[in-house]
Amino acid sequence: MRIPWLHRFGRRSFLGTSAAGLAGFALIGCEESPPVTPVTELDHPLIIGSGFGGSITAHRLAQAGIASTVLERGRRWVITPERDTFCSLREPDERAAWFDTQTHIGISSRVRRYAGVVEQFAGDNIDAIIGAGVGGGSLVYAGMMVQPPRDLFESVFPSQVSYDDMLSTWYPRVSEMMPSSHVPDDIFMNDAYAATRLFLQQAETAGINTELNFLAVDWDIIRMELAGEVPPENTVGDYVYGVNNGAKVQADRTYLAAAEATGLCTVRPLHQVLAIAPDPAGGYLVDAEEIDEWGVVLASYRFRAPVLFLCAGSIHSTRLLVEARARGDMPMLSSEVGEGWGNNGQHIYMRNDLGVSVPAFQGGPPTAVIRDWDNPIAPVTIEHGAAAFGYDCGCMICPSSSVIDGTGSLRWNAETGATELTWDPANGATAVAAAEDVGMRLNAATAGTIAPLIGRTRNSTFHPLGGVGLGRATDGFGRLDGYPGLYVQDGSLMPGITPTANPAWTISAIVERNLATILPEDLTS
Repeated sequence: MRIPWLHRFGRRSFLGTSAAGLAGFALIGCEESPPVTPVTELDHPLIIGSGFGGSITAHRLAQAGIASTVLERGRRWVITPERDTFCSLREPDERAAWFDTQTHIGISSRVRRYAGVVEQFAGDNIDAIIGAGVGGGSLVYAGMMVQPPRDLFESVFPSQVSYDDMLSTWYPRVSEMMPSSHVPDDIFMNDAYAATRLFLQQAETAGINTELNFLAVDWDIIRMELAGEVPPENTVGDYVYGVNNGAKVQADRTYLAAAEATGLCTVRPLHQVLAIAPDPAGGYLVDAEEIDEWGVVLASYRFRAPVLFLCAGSIHSTRLLVEARARGDMPMLSSEVGEGWGNNGQHIYMRNDLGVSVPAFQGGPPTAVIRDWDNPIAPVTIEHGAAAFGYDCGCMICPSSSVIDGTGSLRWNAETGATELTWDPANGATAVAAAEDVGMRLNAATAGTIAPLIGRTRNSTFHPLGGVGLGRATDGFGRLDGYPGLYVQDGSLMPGITPTANPAWTISAIVERNLATILPEDLTS
C-alpha cells in the first residue's frame, strides 16, 4: 500500500537499517556509545505519551486511515468489576507513586517503588505533579473543563490562535469525545455535597461571584455511589489517584479507545523513552526500555519512524528535546525550547477555623468555583477542593488559578547530568496574592484563617505547562523548525498558563486545532 506522506520524510530509510542513523546516537553522559540495539522499523508515526495530546493524536490519525504506535512509560489502568484498579487517597499504596518510596498528594505514606499513577518531578522552588500510565494526566485530573476568558487568553496565546475559533470549533470538538456538564440538582442537593454548598454560601456572604463547573463526569455513576450501589469515591472526595468506578471521563477510555478500536493504533505500555534523535537518512530514532511494574528492564528497543509526535507532557516532552539539543543531535532547535514554563498561576492553601461544621468527607470532584474577575490584584479562580479528610476539620482546601509574573525553564545541567526545572517564586507572587485576597475576604465575611497546604504537595503544581511554546519554540501548529515530521502536541505548547482555568480543555482543544492543519497539509495530501 502506498503511504502518501512517507516520501516527504525519506521513505528509503525505513526499508533497512541505516548505519549513518545509528552513529553517534548515545545517551547524554555516556563516554562511548552503548551497544547497538536492533532497530524496530515503523512505516507510520510514533507517538510518545498517551495523555490528552497523545490520545487525541492517535485518534485523529486513525480517523485519517493512518496507523500509529504509542509508547507509554506507565501501565494500563483498566477499570474492572472488582473496582480495585486504583488505590485510595485514604489508604494509599505503591499504586499512588511513580517509582518513589513516598506518596505525593496529601499526607505522605511510605510505599514500595512501583509504576504508580503519579510522578513528582522535583524542581528548584517547585515540584510538578504528573500523571503516569495509559491515559496520562487524564487519569488523575479532577475532570474540570474550564475555558479562560477571552481577554486573558488573547494576552498570552499567539495571535494566530483565534479565540473565536476555539469557542466555535475546537472546544466543542473536544466535548464531542469528552462531554462535560454541570452537577445535576439532585446530586448537588445531596448531603454529600454540603461542603460545596457551604463554600458557595460563604462566597455569597462575601459578595464574590461563583459558578458551577463543567465536569467530564458520568453523573449516573455518581448517583450509583449515592445510592450505595457502588463504593463511594467521588462523593467522599477520594478521586485524585484515579476513580475505580469509571465515573471520570478519561482520554484512554475515549479518544485512545476509539483509536485502538480501528486496529490502526498499537499502544505499548511500560515503554520508557530514553532519548530521541533525527536519523540523517530521514525520520527519527527513539531509544526506549520496556520495564515491568517494578522497574525491572525487560528489553531495550531502538525505534525508527518517519514521523514523531511528542505528547509526553510539559516536563517530559520538553526534557527529551532539551537533552537531544545538549547531545548535539538537534542543534537547530529554537532557543525557546526549554523556556516559558509555568505553574498556571496555581496556588493551593487551606482555610481553617471556619467556625462551622464541615463534613468529614466532602463530595467531589470540584463542582463549584469562585470566579473573581474583579479581584483588586488579578483575576483568579478558586475551587472548592473537595477532599476526604475523614473528620470534621472545620476546613476547606482552596486550589486556585490566576496569572503569572514570569516563567521558569527546563535546562540541561552538564555538572549534574540532568535536565533541571527552575522556578523563581516571584513568578507566582501575583497569583498567591490574588488567591489569598479572596481567602481573606471570605474569612472577614464569615470566619477562618489561611494556612499553607501541608504534606509533599506543598510548593507543587498540578498544572505544569509550557517549555515548547506554541508560536515561539514551534510554528503556529506545533511543528519544530528544521525537523520535518517532528511535532509537539501536549501541554508543553501552552504559554506557561491557561489563565484562571484548569488546562485540560484548552490543551485538548489546541491539539485538535493543530491536527486539523497538520493532517491535510503534512500527512494525507
